[in-house]
Amino acid sequence: MTQLARGIRYQILDSELEAIFVEAELIKTHQPYFNSRLKDDKSTIYLLITKEEFPKVLRLRKTDLKLARYQKNLGVFGPFASGYRLNEILKLIRPIFRWCNHGPNSKHKACLYYHLDLCAGPCCDKISATDYQATIAQLVTFLRGQKQILLRELTTKMQQAAEKEAYEAAQAYKNQLELIKEISSSQKTLKTDLWLPNLSRTQAEAGLIQLRKILHDQQLFPSDQSIKRIEGYDVSNTMGQQATVSMVVLTDGEPDHSEYKFFKIKSLATPNDYGMLQEALTRRQNHPEWPQPDVIMIDGGRGQVNAVRKIWHWHMPVIGLVKNPDRIVVNGKILRLPADHPTLQMLQRLRDEAHRFAKKHHTRLRTKNLLESL
Repeated sequence: MTQLARGIRYQILDSELEAIFVEAELIKTHQPYFNSRLKDDKSTIYLLITKEEFPKVLRLRKTDLKLARYQKNLGVFGPFASGYRLNEILKLIRPIFRWCNHGPNSKHKACLYYHLDLCAGPCCDKISATDYQATIAQLVTFLRGQKQILLRELTTKMQQAAEKEAYEAAQAYKNQLELIKEISSSQKTLKTDLWLPNLSRTQAEAGLIQLRKILHDQQLFPSDQSIKRIEGYDVSNTMGQQATVSMVVLTDGEPDHSEYKFFKIKSLATPNDYGMLQEALTRRQNHPEWPQPDVIMIDGGRGQVNAVRKIWHWHMPVIGLVKNPDRIVVNGKILRLPADHPTLQMLQRLRDEAHRFAKKHHTRLRTKNLLESL
């Protein structure tokens, strides 16, 4: 690439958020030869705005874009390599543009997002199609990286509303302006995708080797056997309700997403992390057909680890990672490692991924329960 390059052009933008949108538009427009991963990978994610009376904002894989029902649209944005990053973007911009993916219904029943003030209300007949389409047009402008055009448009509308003494409308435009400026300021940074950047291959190998040494010193693991698979577990619930326990996997020190599982807790409906872990890990042992782990890691301290060890019948170490500061629980002892220790960093990433995955499925169950109760 450097041999073929004849010049460099760059564009200075106000924020990381704006840079992501502009980059995606440039890749889609120019189809750069060396951007093969984002250009060709079928697993990359796009944002599509449907073309209908009340447009929807949809996340789609590249293969889905070819479906007939998506050929007519108001815009396709992407590709985005990280679903996690796209989720963070959507969380930031939804309070500004307040779209609705449910649309009108015969009962004019408000969706969950309307109650959260994240939907303008087409689902419950609170906004006209014309006004809603105007909001979606603003969203399209923003997603195309044309922030300055949108700011000028909103400023003009705010001034016109004020001149007509439509102060409530003027205030709404002012709130939009302030939110857009806030999320696109240079101080606003997006949360890092938990696995981007990953540990390097060398760091992952060092983390596994040092973990094996730690476990061997505690007489929990043979020195001549490598650690191939580590399973991490975490609990997520709201006062015991819609509880889930995640199982995330490292294979050779790298996340193995195809092996992730989650357990919907059936035996408890009150706060009891110990009991929930025991149920999940008991059920885990009922699946010998799944690849067996070399090490089990629990998000928690001695209490969580001891609870699991009471029901754990397989012969492999059960360790924990306790917070503030992060320390490893192994063989009933607390082990403090330097912040830059490769084993600690590897286990921290595993713990964070277990937490994310557990929370994701707990939130899904909680949302489903709320929708069913409306």
